[in-house]
Amino acid sequence: MNPKKEKTTVLFVNKNAQGIKPMQISSKLILNWKKYLAAMLLVFFGLIGAIVFLTSNNLKQSQIREALTQKIQSMHVTYAQVDTNAIRDKFTTIDKELVTINGYLRARGIKSTLKVPEGGEEDHDIISTDEISDFYDNYLKKIIYNISYTPLGYPYPGAITSTFGHRENPFSGEGVETHKGVDIRAAWGSPVKAMAKGEVEFAGLRGGFGNCIMLKHGNGFETLYGHLSKILVSVGQKIEIGQQIGNIGSTGRSTGPHLHYEVHKNGEKIDPKNFLTLN
Repeated sequence: MNPKKEKTTVLFVNKNAQGIKPMQISSKLILNWKKYLAAMLLVFFGLIGAIVFLTSNNLKQSQIREALTQKIQSMHVTYAQVDTNAIRDKFTTIDKELVTINGYLRARGIKSTLKVPEGGEEDHDIISTDEISDFYDNYLKKIIYNISYTPLGYPYPGAITSTFGHRENPFSGEGVETHKGVDIRAAWGSPVKAMAKGEVEFAGLRGGFGNCIMLKHGNGFETLYGHLSKILVSVGQKIEIGQQIGNIGSTGRSTGPHLHYEVHKNGEKIDPKNFLTLN
């Protein structure tokens, strides 16, 4: 006999014992009723847990949606409270300051024009912060480049003893000669510093300049430093702003320790005085 098909007859009697109803049930079910009951309870409580989890998750999702909605509404309120006229005025002020810087650079031969981004002042509307940020970021990078490669300032902070242009011959005191730079008085051995980023184009003896250094910068600029007592750089070397490149002396055609300083623009010698200050 197959035990799996064994049946057990169960008699159901009513309260008055007047009726008897037999029912056949699998013997396996009766013998293992505890296991089946445990499985049913496990399934039941599993369903209860799933219902609780889904209910809780839906509640959290609802709370998140509500929080995001409040955040978005607060952002709209904040944006509505922004004084667009004040923002436009601020950027207009920045534009004017950049134009001023532009003017200083243009006076020194650096051509760079400031253009207001489309959608700005012309239509009196505020463009996106990304556009504004990108515009000023790119423009300031150009200004930084122009300033870093333009020789500005004194290579040594001394008094100017001879200016650019025609002057009396300093050796004989007779006749007039053309002076193609400025002479700056200094004590022997005083430091000479580079006035812009660049590369050493020449370093050595050069005629009446004696020990001389020439630096090549960007934007067509070159600078020359003459009558040095010592050269501290070599040809091809990259130079940073303010880096010491040599020491002042009186080598070459010189009447005493000083620095002869020249500024060249696209191969033409120009007055260094225009580059010593921003005035």
